Amino acid sequence: MTYIFPSREWVDVLCLSLNSDRDFLNAINGWKIDLLLVGRNLSPNVINYLQRTYGVNRVDTVGIFLKFNNSCNEASFIINPDVGSYDYVVIADYDVWLKVLSGLSDPVTTMLSVFRKLEVRGSMVTLVRLAANIVSPMARVIMRIPTEIIR
Repeated sequence: MTYIFPSREWVDVLCLSLNSDRDFLNAINGWKIDLLLVGRNLSPNVINYLQRTYGVNRVDTVGIFLKFNNSCNEASFIINPDVGSYDYVVIADYDVWLKVLSGLSDPVTTMLSVFRKLEVRGSMVTLVRLAANIVSPMARVIMRIPTEIIR
């Protein structure tokens, strides 16, 4: 089965896949953090897909909420998330997130190349430490998810 990005189904499979991966579980061990990843400046194709699929009229941004406590405890796909409700938020244009997804074979280099394009809310030190621990194992998990990307 192929999962569409962005969608609730893709996010659900992401959390399940992370929890089935020993490398990721070792990397996230000791971490308790909630994180919201937000995509803005969505393409008309993405907006149309989300409106049709989820029956919403207005789509400005999409978010992936990840709750970690030694594993992926929760993952949610949110249309138009209220970023003020979260302690740790990373916001980027949708095409930047697509660049991240396409560069998963070399996640550290990819993250360094987009770092200046990320808007971070919350402790930058904490998020950099988290990324240093989980980017590579998380990238390997994401690469195994059969994904169709809406551009």
